[in-house]
Amino acid sequence: MLRRFEVRNFKNFDGQFIFDLASAKNYEFNPECVQNGIAANAIVYGPNACGKTNLGYAVFDIKTHLTDEKISDYYGANYLNASRCRDHAEFVYCFRFGNDEVEYTYRKESVRKLLSEVLKINGKTVVELDRTKGSVAEFNLEGTETLNSDLGPDLGDSGQPLSAVKYVASSTVLESSPENAVFREFIAFVKHMRHFTTETARDVKAPASDSTRIITALAGGLEKFEKFLGRAGVACKLTTVEVSGEKRIAFDFGATHLDFLANASAGTLSLTAQYIQLVSLHLLEFGTQMIQQYGTKRPPENVEGNIAFLPRVKPFLFVDEFDAFYHHAAARHMVGLFKKLNCQSVLTTHNTSIMSNDLLRPDCYFIMSATDIRPAYAFTDKELRKAHNIEKMYRAGVFGG
Repeated sequence: MLRRFEVRNFKNFDGQFIFDLASAKNYEFNPECVQNGIAANAIVYGPNACGKTNLGYAVFDIKTHLTDEKISDYYGANYLNASRCRDHAEFVYCFRFGNDEVEYTYRKESVRKLLSEVLKINGKTVVELDRTKGSVAEFNLEGTETLNSDLGPDLGDSGQPLSAVKYVASSTVLESSPENAVFREFIAFVKHMRHFTTETARDVKAPASDSTRIITALAGGLEKFEKFLGRAGVACKLTTVEVSGEKRIAFDFGATHLDFLANASAGTLSLTAQYIQLVSLHLLEFGTQMIQQYGTKRPPENVEGNIAFLPRVKPFLFVDEFDAFYHHAAARHMVGLFKKLNCQSVLTTHNTSIMSNDLLRPDCYFIMSATDIRPAYAFTDKELRKAHNIEKMYRAGVFGG
């Protein structure tokens, strides 16, 4: 799980900005929201333009050089803070997997120019490269002894300096050792980090031909998708129709069928986008069955999607303005759903109706400004109890809201 994140000189973050998810207190209610001392479910509040969206981009910068996933154009634009007080951005990630700690620190001149990186496992440096001093990396993991440590100036057609950590992950079959197991868990965690926003709803409302892609992504049949929408307050009956030789999702009104993508509301499309993301990570009914059957043990190799269920590894989801198109009841339902999933989730919102101790707890609601982010309880000396109306307190300014 992500325990702590630090960033400096990235987009609107000028000075050091720290997001500490391990600032939990010993509240007796909603214990499932905190696991291993870390917020498993967090909701972030803050005024417009304080940087909530950029926080998501900052946390997911790690994927731009450790994975081959497509990078949003937004990453490359105005990458460094406009004050230009420094010529590089700095990132520090602290993870906890069981009792093991992983710290990954790196500096970048731009989204594609990695200057240096250091990976530590339980305090020991296992991978290190400083390109400001040369292209020779240091590896201290079993099985890396024969690796070519000179990584050269760049990688392939992208011109992006090769990450030493990615090089180890993609070029080496590591020996069985405790450190190597933790390294693999770290890589699996990064690969299964997901970041999506309300913009995803616009992606779903694409040409009708994309119905085929959505039907494939649903992968559990329209009946399960109908139930998902119904539990979120969208009662409907769905079917598929064939148009010009391809299948499309449609609302079923008996004698009449209406194209789903062309007629669904923005809220329904947003729910659809989130459903597809959760299905892709096997976090809905399939994931629930896996948890019940295998617990924290690794499932058999032939079980589809088992990488997401490696011991101690939970997918990480950052959903920006997750309920921008939702009725408050749908938003509340989705928070409850995220609590049940085998993942670590961070949601941003302006919806104070879901700021309730019935859903989460004061160490899982974070209040953000342009310069820092802290859990709600940190803003008051008062001992917060389950009976406190923390929404009312937030609106009154107790938490700096």
